[in-house]
Amino acid sequence: MAIISISREIASSGNEIAERIAHKLGYQLITGTDIEAKIVHYGFPAEKLPLFNEKRPLFWHSFTKERELYFNYLKLAILTFAEKDNCIFIGKGAWKILADVPNHISFNFTAPMEQRVTKYSKERNINVHHAGISLIKRDVKRKGYYKDYFKTDIDDPNNFSMTITTNDKNEHTVADLLSGMVNNFESEELSLKGMKKIHELLTQQKIINMLIIDNKLPITDLNIKGEKKDLILTGLAQSSAQVDRALAIIKMEYPDLNVTSEIRCVQDLRTGVRK
Repeated sequence: MAIISISREIASSGNEIAERIAHKLGYQLITGTDIEAKIVHYGFPAEKLPLFNEKRPLFWHSFTKERELYFNYLKLAILTFAEKDNCIFIGKGAWKILADVPNHISFNFTAPMEQRVTKYSKERNINVHHAGISLIKRDVKRKGYYKDYFKTDIDDPNNFSMTITTNDKNEHTVADLLSGMVNNFESEELSLKGMKKIHELLTQQKIINMLIIDNKLPITDLNIKGEKKDLILTGLAQSSAQVDRALAIIKMEYPDLNVTSEIRCVQDLRTGVRK
């Protein structure tokens, strides 16, 4: 009755530990491949996925509709999987998307660089020199991905419930200890609170996708804050007419919600008027 998310440095044994925890707890293991399959199912072009695969987007991709489409489908996919409860996510920023869910617990795995290089060179059958260069490049891309998409520092331990430094001899011990920790963390009350929060977040994400994907409203960085039935839209629109259109669409589809707007309008910013 918990949701676990795992972030890990490349070659830090995070994947192996996640698999063992899932096996011991009987949880569904949700990998990056599973999440990407769901994103493609929603309609994102499969051939575009490598452009956004946990690496910093190229400059011209930072401003494209594809980037916005990917990110909103990513959040929708993770929240949809999380609705099933009793699952473990590996990567893709699930720890950040689910941060406010009461029955969510997050683990971050790190390891000494020398150990990672040795492990990576064996896995890829390359020499340690090339393995070290590859790891450094991938670490930079990973850090850029979380900075650009989630506005956060992946190396900040405050982002996680626990950060664990692993070695190649303690994978089973770490997995067993964390499984016991999750068992103590679980409760029916917490699970019910978590499912309620996920339902709220999922509704908010469906509203965002409805506006910018289904109705193609050109509102940049559209987000929703608030909880339960009192929600506030934020972002940047070209005109107040687009904001009015967004509110009208939401009212039609979700009449029970009380939705207001703090969306800034370009036309008002140009004239010095705050919307």
